[in-house]
Amino acid sequence: MLLIEPPELFLRGEGVTRQVAPLGLGYVGAAVRDIADVRLLLPDTRAYVGREPWVELARVIAQERPDVVGLTCVTATYAVARRVAEVVRSVALDALIVLGGVHPSTLPEASLDGAPAVDVVVVGEGEGAFRELVLARQHGRSTFEDIRGLVVRDPEGRARRTAERPLIADLDRLAPPMRDGLVWPDDIQPAFYQSIVTLRGCPYRCIYCAVPSLDSSRTRFRSPENVVEEIAWLQAQHGLSYLFFHDSVFTLNKRRTLAICAAMAARGLRVPFCIQTRADRIDAELMQAMCDVGLHQVFFGIESGDVDSLRQIRKEMSLERISEAVALVKAFGVRCSGFFMVGWPWEDADAVARTIAFAISLPLDGVSLFSATPLPGTELWELSKTSQLPESIDFRTPQINLTRMSDSEYSAAFTAASVQVDAFNQRRMHEALALAHAPVATNWQALADVSA
Repeated sequence: MLLIEPPELFLRGEGVTRQVAPLGLGYVGAAVRDIADVRLLLPDTRAYVGREPWVELARVIAQERPDVVGLTCVTATYAVARRVAEVVRSVALDALIVLGGVHPSTLPEASLDGAPAVDVVVVGEGEGAFRELVLARQHGRSTFEDIRGLVVRDPEGRARRTAERPLIADLDRLAPPMRDGLVWPDDIQPAFYQSIVTLRGCPYRCIYCAVPSLDSSRTRFRSPENVVEEIAWLQAQHGLSYLFFHDSVFTLNKRRTLAICAAMAARGLRVPFCIQTRADRIDAELMQAMCDVGLHQVFFGIESGDVDSLRQIRKEMSLERISEAVALVKAFGVRCSGFFMVGWPWEDADAVARTIAFAISLPLDGVSLFSATPLPGTELWELSKTSQLPESIDFRTPQINLTRMSDSEYSAAFTAASVQVDAFNQRRMHEALALAHAPVATNWQALADVSA
């Protein structure tokens, strides 16, 4: 069995790698490794240099001779996943090809119809459905209508959904994500083992995010003990020098976050780590507890510096609250970065300018700027009234104009905003380098030295 992450950097053939473990695919692999021989094909972790990446992929897939192939994708990688499925079909004619991930979960019928080489689409969480598919395949079955959480083809070739599969209630029952069994293990770096997720779902309803449509607003948490057990395992097996919590709002449940920190401290697990969260989900008590076990950087999804835009995207918090949260993080000597988006349907050039002015007024260590892009499964997708997306999505450029401005006006506004953000980031980088050579290091620098 082969689980494949669609390539991006690999296709350029420039020897550049991406060292992030695909945890969703890893959880699916862990769910079936007791009943099947599972291998992970992660092209973007290989430093491939050459002009025939698709030929190389076809060669290795043929060599693996998979009976079942699982592919995952988001909207930005759906086109490549479709191409990978075609390659699989060309070299493994009888393989069962299964597609899952965020994009097929939000547009399941269209994803199956748009990928003729794919046999089945998994909707939502894939562990249970994929396991049942593998068992059915092992028993010689070719139809899967009785397996919940799928989109299959009926005898006439039309996409049809099976019964809905309930969410996994107890995340502690899941096996830790598979991180071994790599087809190409030679170029794997330590960063591959530095990612972790501790919850699923989100209670917020931000209009640009597909999470609410995937699993409603119900948030499920791994227990602190379960989380820390995985951290301890990663430390013992791979000598963690850094850790990235990939939860969209790591501090969503304050009591649980404090319990994770306490459990880490009790086991002597002090490792530099970074988190993503909201500005209204952090306070001094949390900061102190996290710093005690190694907090190095906080990423805030701030999104806008325009009050009206914050309200309309349902990121309902004041600019004052955001400023206070950033100041709090910096007061603890922790790095702080912010994500911002411009180009909402109601915005004009002045609104874009307000966001950038606010962003560069904050004592952030870095600002990331994106163009609002409607993704399937989001309210923004419905507001945009579009059914088309570029095959290669780049959030750092305005590929789609949703604003009140003409295309040329929005392009000019976004370009001007990018110039300001780039200048800000350059300035902050030079300041950080100068600070690194100062006689007295701050807490975050000491942690950065540990993680280097």
